Amino acid sequence: MSQKNQTAIVMGGSVAGMWTARVLADHFDQVFLLERDSLPDGPEARAGVPQSRQYHIMLLRGLQIMDELFPGLRDELIRDGAVPFDTINDVSMRSRNIWLPQFPSGQIMLSCSRLLIEAGLRRRLRGFAQVRFVENVEVTGLETDAQNQRMTGVHIKQLRDGDRPAGSTDILYADLVVDALGRRSPTPRWLTELGYAAPTESVVDSFLGYVTRRYRQPDNFQADWRMLLLGATPPDQPRGGLIFPEENGVWTVMLAGVNKEYPPTDEAGFDEFARSLGPKFYNAVQAAEPISKAYGYRGTDSTRRHYEKLTRWPDRYVVLGDSFCGFNPIYGQGMTVSGLSAQALGGEIEQAGGNLNGVAQRTLSKIGAITDGAWLLATSADLEWPLTVGGTTGQTLANRFGSWYISQLVDSLARDQVLRLAFLDVTQLIKPVTHLFAPRFMMRVFRHAWGPKRQMA
Repeated sequence: MSQKNQTAIVMGGSVAGMWTARVLADHFDQVFLLERDSLPDGPEARAGVPQSRQYHIMLLRGLQIMDELFPGLRDELIRDGAVPFDTINDVSMRSRNIWLPQFPSGQIMLSCSRLLIEAGLRRRLRGFAQVRFVENVEVTGLETDAQNQRMTGVHIKQLRDGDRPAGSTDILYADLVVDALGRRSPTPRWLTELGYAAPTESVVDSFLGYVTRRYRQPDNFQADWRMLLLGATPPDQPRGGLIFPEENGVWTVMLAGVNKEYPPTDEAGFDEFARSLGPKFYNAVQAAEPISKAYGYRGTDSTRRHYEKLTRWPDRYVVLGDSFCGFNPIYGQGMTVSGLSAQALGGEIEQAGGNLNGVAQRTLSKIGAITDGAWLLATSADLEWPLTVGGTTGQTLANRFGSWYISQLVDSLARDQVLRLAFLDVTQLIKPVTHLFAPRFMMRVFRHAWGPKRQMA
């Protein structure tokens, strides 16, 4: 155990912020978790997470992190209605216009709402004496030493009456400050105000939009699946859909369209789009009872800020989660990557024996490496669509080969069980993307790409 420091500040009370606060509770006497919203006790929506009503999934590696940081929380979520399912055997999936075979994978995930996950994390985190939630505050700026070389705290404004009167301002001082504010993080502006360079950005946008509506699962529903997933097929079949079980006997039905094939939210348009996905999908939706309106979402570009490439950086300041890289949410990577990033920060603090000097920049380098694999997976899929923008400027030969190779591998999943299990390990972030480039897998991909089409191998 490293020597404990006194105070840390985490800006942002969503999943990334809560992962980080939990990790820092092992290394600091007190951790302030700052959040603009009033945080509910239970699984309720809030303004600060506008996409919370949409489909969310915690990848397998994220569930492992949850087990490590909050032992027993998985069982608590199941008790509260989360649905365990085998990632292959319980999922009827159509990919590249082919229904993939179902077989036991041994990899068990949880199907539930993001609201339930966040409520569970908050409940467990509130049990740590070191962690203090500071709600209804906006971070308006950063506090540094006289030379602007080391972060020493943040400026806050009280938004609503609480611990302080609404409109009052204050400075909170800390030994470490973490930005988990999300995609709209003002850190690039704050850096330039302090005399630092803003990070360069990479953006890939496939113009994906999706609409989510909740239904009451039909009584005595019988099928060979717990989740039904229809992937869009590039380059000219941009529609897809998902039926995803949540707690309380609810189905989440999501309609998705790539390259501006946005699904509508009106009743007739929603019904037509669902019908276009085929009878298996449409008949299941028709058998269920709608219990909510349809909610649309279009903020789905992947935007990466390359903080890891900056040569000058204020010490004791870390950026992670969507503040570092916001992924296309359709791939479900965000919560898990932020967990891996929080653990990387904890590992750097531990290795340094509690000496925080230099920890921030080393952590950013680690987060950059963590992000690389998830970024390749997400952007390779998005770049297969003809209207996608970004991702080509400055691409290396290795990047282009990686994107081509991943596409060929996905094409082979219906025919090769070995590759499918390997791809599952990587897309669930259990193993790094380099795992797929092992010679034994590359030979199989090349055989499928250039040889005759075969059945499941």
